[in-house]
Amino acid sequence: MSNVILYIATSLDGYIAKMDHDISWLSNVEVKGEDYGYRDFFDGISAVIMGNTSFQVIKDFDDWPYADKQCFVASHSPDITPNDNVTFITDPAATIKQLKASSKGNIWLLGGANLADSLLRLDLVDELILSTIPILLGNGIRLFNAPLPELGVTLLSSQSYPSGLIQTHYKIIKNNKSA
Repeated sequence: MSNVILYIATSLDGYIAKMDHDISWLSNVEVKGEDYGYRDFFDGISAVIMGNTSFQVIKDFDDWPYADKQCFVASHSPDITPNDNVTFITDPAATIKQLKASSKGNIWLLGGANLADSLLRLDLVDELILSTIPILLGNGIRLFNAPLPELGVTLLSSQSYPSGLIQTHYKIIKNNKSA
């Protein structure tokens, strides 16, 4: 069975983007030849799921970065302009359950915060890989919003890099509810 992995960058003070959804501060840790394990992670996934706000930011990139993966965008709005790169979904929990049972690789929960929160509340996230960028944004879009249930985690690995980025990989301790 596939794992759902929230793989995301956050500022030191817990923000994933500025209030205007700007993520240019991520470039503070760009180092030639260093991908912080991204390629290995990406090669191990078969599907990507993201919220509509994340999609709105990513869709305007010059090249669609997930062309060889199944890609799903969770949206509350049925009035979505069709896009050849993604499948729009209104029930991310059902999609996750189906993907977990049928995918050959893991499932990347790309974000955003609202989707991550809802899937954490439903006990559908298996792992967290958090890349903490050495910057204090002071304000923005939080990685986690309250209230979340208390979730135990086990540290699988922690790696610090010369750029100041610290990457932590956690496994969520399941509460034995059927997910």
